[in-house]
Amino acid sequence: MKKISLVLVVVLMAAAMIFTGCSSDSAEGDILKIGVDDSYPPMEYRDENNELVGFDIALAKALGEKLEMEVEFISTAFDGIFQGLETQNYDIIMSSVSITPKRLETFLFSEPYLSNGQVIVVKPGDDSVKTPEDLDGKTVGVQLGTTADSAVQKYMEDLDIELIKYDEIIQTFSAMKAGYVDYIVVDYPVAIEYVGNDPDNFEISSAQLTNEPIGVCIRKEDVELKEKIDKALSELREEGTLAEISVEWLKDDYTSNIDTELKVIE
Repeated sequence: MKKISLVLVVVLMAAAMIFTGCSSDSAEGDILKIGVDDSYPPMEYRDENNELVGFDIALAKALGEKLEMEVEFISTAFDGIFQGLETQNYDIIMSSVSITPKRLETFLFSEPYLSNGQVIVVKPGDDSVKTPEDLDGKTVGVQLGTTADSAVQKYMEDLDIELIKYDEIIQTFSAMKAGYVDYIVVDYPVAIEYVGNDPDNFEISSAQLTNEPIGVCIRKEDVELKEKIDKALSELREEGTLAEISVEWLKDDYTSNIDTELKVIE
């Protein structure tokens, strides 16, 4: 009798552990864990007080309120951020993630919440870059693992481009300022930030490589979570909160009239 009771206790304890583990890996509780690369101003970065701030951070907090969930940010380097989602280090990614056909093969995405495309940053007064082909013979800086990285690599099949990859986006701008790279390929909102803060050293060319709006990246199996996020984003848009956050962090509204047609170089 004692042996049977002991086996029963062990079985019940094991079952409890399994169910506890399942609930901790999902976003069904009170906490929504969000993966971010916190070195990408003005989207997500650390301020002078080491506080996590930026467009995506403000939006994530507003999203959490709509979902009635506490948000917890998990800082992750961008080149490993998708792997972290797959291994359930967090529930979603909100870190300036462009929606691309290749990423859609592996992940779900919310409806786009921000316009975006890859642009070329040049030195002020440099009007020699009108198309991506004008990068031929030049040195180009990108952040490792981004769609800018992928786009330039694709152009390198036909053009003579020296590509230098950096772990953080700020390093690309420092390198250009120091003369180590001729141009930078980067997301449009980020280019706006750096050009606005340092117009004596940076300017956005007229050449846009892609159209790749930004959305929340979600695991394939989390269909219900995607539906909840889409509903919350829709409400934030209708209330004007999305536009307000965009104006606050990007100086203009890039959340309305988003071109959802993907034009991506992969």
